Amino acid sequence: MRLAIVILLAAFLAGCSHSARPPPDEASAAVVKRDCADPHWKKANLGLWYSICRTPLQW
Repeated sequence: MRLAIVILLAAFLAGCSHSARPPPDEASAAVVKRDCADPHWKKANLGLWYSICRTPLQW
C-alpha cells in the first residue's frame, strides 16, 4: 500500500515539472534589441545586460 502511494506521489510531482521555454521569436528579439539600447534599462538590469547585450571582446 505504501509503495502505491509513493508511486502515485512521484507520478504527480513529475507531472508538475516546468517545461522548457519555447525558442525566442522575432518579436522578442526586437524587445531585446530595444531594451539593450535603453540606458535606463541597462542601469536597472546590469547583470542581464552584461550577459545578453554586451559584445564579446575582440583580440
